[in-house]
Amino acid sequence: MRVSMRRLLASLLLLPLLSCDQTEDRSYAQLDTRLRGMTGASERQLLAAMGRIPDRSYLVGEQVKILQWRWDASYADPACTARRPMRGTSPTLAREDCVVEWTVSKGTSQTYTWQGYGCASATIVSFPSVP
Repeated sequence: MRVSMRRLLASLLLLPLLSCDQTEDRSYAQLDTRLRGMTGASERQLLAAMGRIPDRSYLVGEQVKILQWRWDASYADPACTARRPMRGTSPTLAREDCVVEWTVSKGTSQTYTWQGYGCASATIVSFPSVP
């Protein structure tokens, strides 16, 4: 009896997390697909597709740049349990951030990385495929 009660309690606690993650997984896949479509674009096309200038940029070599965009949001979401509650606040107040980083070599976008819980909702302008 004790074991089944623990399982029931555990499943009730995990249910909100599971219901939120399925939607976010699709959003992350869509983000990755959009970013992948920008590979090979000129730096100008990349800036237009990202919708704004990068928050940081730096040179790695003579013709290699790293461009970095950041998104940061804090919000209360009663539908989902907060993944990273902010210290000293209600557990439903979440802080979600996202960092997208591009390597641009000789004026052409080469590789990208992204990380963060906020990437599912990051606003990136739609991008036509690069020939």
